[in-house]
Amino acid sequence: MNILDSVITTQPGAPQILLYGVPGIGKSTLASQFPDALFILTEDNELPGIQALPVASTYVDVWNNLKALLALETIPFKTIVVDSITALDALVVARTISESPPGKRGEEIKTIAQAFGGYGAGFLKAQSLHRAIKAKFDLFKERGIAVVYIAHIEIKKFRSPEAEDFDQFSIAMNSDLSRSVYINNVDMVAFCKLKSSHVETESGRTLVKSSDQRIICAGVSDLHISKNRYGMPNEIPMNYDAIAKYIPFYEKDKK
Repeated sequence: MNILDSVITTQPGAPQILLYGVPGIGKSTLASQFPDALFILTEDNELPGIQALPVASTYVDVWNNLKALLALETIPFKTIVVDSITALDALVVARTISESPPGKRGEEIKTIAQAFGGYGAGFLKAQSLHRAIKAKFDLFKERGIAVVYIAHIEIKKFRSPEAEDFDQFSIAMNSDLSRSVYINNVDMVAFCKLKSSHVETESGRTLVKSSDQRIICAGVSDLHISKNRYGMPNEIPMNYDAIAKYIPFYEKDKK
């Protein structure tokens, strides 16, 4: 058999998208605009009219919900929304601490930094729990179901090897190890914000003035974590239609 006989033409896959931004910007509302969305809640987003499973209070609750959904022969949803992975991370941290053996003197473990003997072992354990549950979400993608992750925002110090360290908007989680599970292995990381401009005052100060226009930053930037695999412009309107027109999976359905 000639090796060229096994060459295939790949088809657009269901996207995995991470949305994060300041509270109240409309991340959950945007996620609800995706087709036939089912919310996997790890916190109460207080959004009326959505289809959702009850708020999970433990890591095992989330795991069992995903296992039960994936066991269905037919899943009657086209999008799974995780709201939020920041709250999920809190469940992961609690699970990590509860699974850790006591300290060397038998003391109770109270923080992830102390877990599993310290020296970063607790953070590695948390990353492994995130990887395991992310692998479950990847199975939805294999079945043609999109996954939208929602995260809270935090400002963290970026340590640059080329310049002085600087502040950067990122997703709120226990460590970069856990963040990487969702940032590196999704098709789009979208920073949701109000469109702003810089205004210079008479005294020479530069102020940031925000409008009421909500936008998504989807291009690579030093100011915030963001990326996409769809050739999107750096800024697009914050709505589903503006996103979907760049994603081949959704354009394929239109055709």
